[in-house]
Amino acid sequence: MLDIDKRQVDFLVTENMVNEVKTFLERDASKVRMIALEMADRDIERLYFVACGSPLSAAQTTQFLVDRYSSIPCNAYDGSDFLDNPPSKLDETCAVVAISQSGKTEEVVEALKLAKSRGAFTVAATNEEQCPLYEEADRAIAYHAECIWEIHLLVGYTLAIELISRKEGAKTELDQILQDLNKLPDVLDKLVNNLEQEGKELGKKASGWNFIYTVSSGPLKPLGYKEGVITLMEFTWTHGCALESGEFRHGPLEIVEQGVPFIFLLGTDGSRHTTERALNFVKRYTDNVIVFDYADLSQGLHPMLAPMVLFVPLEWFCYYLAIYKDHNPDNRRYYGGLVQY
Repeated sequence: MLDIDKRQVDFLVTENMVNEVKTFLERDASKVRMIALEMADRDIERLYFVACGSPLSAAQTTQFLVDRYSSIPCNAYDGSDFLDNPPSKLDETCAVVAISQSGKTEEVVEALKLAKSRGAFTVAATNEEQCPLYEEADRAIAYHAECIWEIHLLVGYTLAIELISRKEGAKTELDQILQDLNKLPDVLDKLVNNLEQEGKELGKKASGWNFIYTVSSGPLKPLGYKEGVITLMEFTWTHGCALESGEFRHGPLEIVEQGVPFIFLLGTDGSRHTTERALNFVKRYTDNVIVFDYADLSQGLHPMLAPMVLFVPLEWFCYYLAIYKDHNPDNRRYYGGLVQY
């Protein structure tokens, strides 16, 4: 087990998470709502998100919300996909929201420029004002935070709910989601303080696994990819694969046998039974199973907040998984200019 001061590890964002979420809700949410209001005034018909990595997963989660609760066409694009195969409908009736923590992600900046050249209304969400993405966009928000998963979801949810409400009227479930977003800091505070030991134990358990399959569905599907692929590979140097619960019995079930490791993310939305079906099958054949269940942690919050809540135990788990593998999650082989990609 690596001996390290977790306060010095940039990967671990639990220390300032609660304050950053509070600050966004108090300072920045109103700015995002004003941008959504302008979208409605411009009679925006289509909403596109462009991002890479973790921000793309957050954008895909927002797309799920828009698709679930409105008739507004919405899609989340990887920056390269948007550039290589841009949507045929890209004009002044479209809004393109580009998300990047650094504000310098090349393909995201270029995608925003392309959208702007086609007449689309462009919006940037990034950490600081002094970056190409912020400077290029028609409107921009600089949130000044490091806990980007929570913040990017807050940006997306706030923007989407306000736009839907302006274009299609108030909706009871969206009102509930907004109310619960304001409860999020207190919920996160309890989880950050109470779940570290469990994360440590689970990290130790999984430290002997050379690869991990992560299974999820519904609004947790993008988080399943973020944690099961991006985080496991980039920060813990563990081979990872994300599987969709609904597709589990169409191929993946054939690799289930004793010793094969799985993580399951369970939500409380309508897709829960689909993930439970896959979970119950896997548990018949292997003991290497870890379950993160929103029902145990939600404290009554709306099912759409599951990606925000389950991030906390997953953050502790991945941190300690790396530590028990004697790996500092801040270390990289290829990032930081060592090898040009």
